[in-house]
Amino acid sequence: GYCDQDRTHLASLSLGVQTPEFASSPMRFALSGWRASGILSARSGSPLNVTSGRDNAFNGQTLQRADQVGDDVYGNKSLSQFLNPAAFAQPANGTLGSFRRNDLKGPGYWTIDLALSRLVRFAASQNLELRLEAFNLLNNFNWGNPVTNFGSGNFGRIQTQSGSPRIMQFGVKYGF
Repeated sequence: GYCDQDRTHLASLSLGVQTPEFASSPMRFALSGWRASGILSARSGSPLNVTSGRDNAFNGQTLQRADQVGDDVYGNKSLSQFLNPAAFAQPANGTLGSFRRNDLKGPGYWTIDLALSRLVRFAASQNLELRLEAFNLLNNFNWGNPVTNFGSGNFGRIQTQSGSPRIMQFGVKYGF
């Protein structure tokens, strides 16, 4: 099966831009010294291993896999039914399950982080940097992985969030 850390797609895009120094005083005061930088991070879902939740083989091994009995393994891909319980079953006593290790993929993930700053010079060797940072700028809700223990009453449901909600912070730095 697939490695636990396998990702089919993994992307990160960084962008930074700074305004030029303007010659006229009003333009320099309003538009000079601004910087914006951002990061877009995206990745496909992680591998999912559907386990039986029981020791059906009677060998003491943990994480024995369930039997896959149907081809429609994904439910409606909602929070309440990401995986289809009807596509799986408990293996017969004394046997191991037929589900291939890590054969399914969980939900994907994406987020945008952005920083906006302004450098204000007020003496030959002194400046003030004002900074606003936003992590998960669009407050995108990234789903966590569903419950993959077939013996659980919550099998196939997503009960966690991946990543953080929007976080904003403001900073001031004095340089001398």
